[in-house]
Amino acid sequence: MASPKNDGTSGAAKRVGRYDLITPMLPVKDEICAKFEKLLLSGNYILGEEVRLLEEELAAACGVPEAVGVASGSSALYVALAMAGVRPGDEVITTPYTFDATMEAIILLDAVPVFVDIDPKDLNIDPDKIEAAITDKTRAIMPVPIFGAPCDMHRINAIAEKHNLEIVVDMAQGYGTIYDGQPMGSYGRMSTLSFYPTKNLPGIGDGGMVFCREKRDADRIRKFRAHQAVTANGHLYSGWNSRLDEVQAMVIRIRNAHFDDEQRDRNKVGEIYDSYIPAANRLQMPNEGRGMHVTHHQYWVRAQNRDGLQKLLNENGVDTAVYYDPPLHKHELAVYCRNGGDLNAAQQAGKDILILPIHAALPFEDAHRIGVLVKDFLAGEAAQAQS
Repeated sequence: MASPKNDGTSGAAKRVGRYDLITPMLPVKDEICAKFEKLLLSGNYILGEEVRLLEEELAAACGVPEAVGVASGSSALYVALAMAGVRPGDEVITTPYTFDATMEAIILLDAVPVFVDIDPKDLNIDPDKIEAAITDKTRAIMPVPIFGAPCDMHRINAIAEKHNLEIVVDMAQGYGTIYDGQPMGSYGRMSTLSFYPTKNLPGIGDGGMVFCREKRDADRIRKFRAHQAVTANGHLYSGWNSRLDEVQAMVIRIRNAHFDDEQRDRNKVGEIYDSYIPAANRLQMPNEGRGMHVTHHQYWVRAQNRDGLQKLLNENGVDTAVYYDPPLHKHELAVYCRNGGDLNAAQQAGKDILILPIHAALPFEDAHRIGVLVKDFLAGEAAQAQS
């Protein structure tokens, strides 16, 4: 059942928020409450039936044999990199145009994040820039399907195979994303997911998942998340507490049963925005989008006067956001990182990109209104540039 909205009623009288975490919960509230009471009285709160079933269901959805629930998306990154054999002093190639956790997981392993520039068309790591950043210390490549847009995985996989590197996909924003007809979670040795409440597949707190193509990785992660030391790539890693609890797994399973309905609503909002915003100012996927699907975790627009566009939308009651400005190579933790070439496209994206509201409870009429405002602003920019 879709969320109780998008019935054509105008949201113009109210401010348009970036998120609505409550409305999509309403159709499943009673089911969640009933299952919570049953869970509460069971006394089985950690690593029980709900976690096991969620692992099985999401592994099947992502096209892998194994999935392991962990405490958070950040924890999933750390655990996956460790089980891929990233050791102190190793280098992991990734994008600077992403959330801090991507970099932090590498640094916490005493490894070195190596930043490679992005493709301005999709804001993902640019495969053309990866090989120049590879050294004899490189252990892995970590692509990030940013805002739910698929990375160009065939080209990235070919580079990894050529140089004998591991791939761990930071899929925190990419559940439901498809590349060349296959789920993003099926690419790489492992991929990771976050269930933070603002994600497309949310819990009601923290939670994460590691998707594994190899059973041995899943077996080691299950030990690792329960304080057991594990050896990978000749290195002994200390285990720690990284368990997904039953309450989160229960809620995520219920929300996953409604994922397709909610995603259809997001897709429709994305289509509305696309109908107003010129292609050059929004996402352009690799291979012209053939065999691709973006989950629209966020919808972005590029404007030369980004701050002016944000001001206009704010004055018209529309909340927006600026992400990754500046990118991670300007972060205070960048002292532990290395730049694998110039990062001009990431730097420019930090200055130009604005995030528009997109969620399963956004009235379509509001999406049309926002689309018109953005279209007119960009048309004014274009006219000014030509004068």
